[in-house]
Amino acid sequence: MRRSLIDVVFMSEKRKNLLLLLRNGPRKMEEILETLDVTRHAMLPQIKILSEHGLVIKSKDICRLTEMGEIIVDDMSPLVGTIATLEGNHQYWMEHDLSPIPLHLLRRIRELHSCHVLEPDLNDMFELNRELVEQALNSGSIMGATSFLHPAFPSFLLDLVKNGIDVSIVMSEPALEKHIQDYKDELEVFLKSKKGKLFVYPGNLDLASLFITDEFLMMCLFDRSGNYDRKDLVFCNEDALNWGRELFEYYLLRSKPITDL
Repeated sequence: MRRSLIDVVFMSEKRKNLLLLLRNGPRKMEEILETLDVTRHAMLPQIKILSEHGLVIKSKDICRLTEMGEIIVDDMSPLVGTIATLEGNHQYWMEHDLSPIPLHLLRRIRELHSCHVLEPDLNDMFELNRELVEQALNSGSIMGATSFLHPAFPSFLLDLVKNGIDVSIVMSEPALEKHIQDYKDELEVFLKSKKGKLFVYPGNLDLASLFITDEFLMMCLFDRSGNYDRKDLVFCNEDALNWGRELFEYYLLRSKPITDL
């Protein structure tokens, strides 16, 4: 009984990984075995199945995609990337509200790749992560957005601008009001530094926080009940940084600059 192409492509990790590997061009058999960490004995039957279904051609000791294989792999690569990104922290994505992420970026969530969840213990609940703070202080520019007041945030902003770092921060209206109420002096110094730019987003931001430096993207979403659980996603690859900058620009374009308080 002939297999469906869905089964051929996805029911074997070896076949799926080989198709993705061949997307970048023909490969010698030894290179395939070494890259995929499989034996020749295990790989040959899978190549035969792909060949019988018109997806791969093996000539002598070289494998390449057929035209039909190229079409399928071009479409399967984004799906595999999306699944890998969401599967990496499936519980987090499942339990948190993704609606603050605009649809055009949500559809490209695969660009975030792998990440880790940063969750401080109770003793450090109101402290900023020291390692990330040190990386931020070595950045050339920083972009951020927040919809709540973190007690360590105002002094951290001052440290950044004192280090000569260009900082642009978007705040929701409630967050800005709370910052002005409790930390007006710090915000005035921040704005007068000429390195600090502040923007207000009309109404609620819905996004708990966003922070993009030269080295990492940190993002926090509210859970599906609208609660803040202090779990931050941290990404450290260039694709994620560019994705995060686009998310920041999305909110920045809908915000108004604050020149004085």
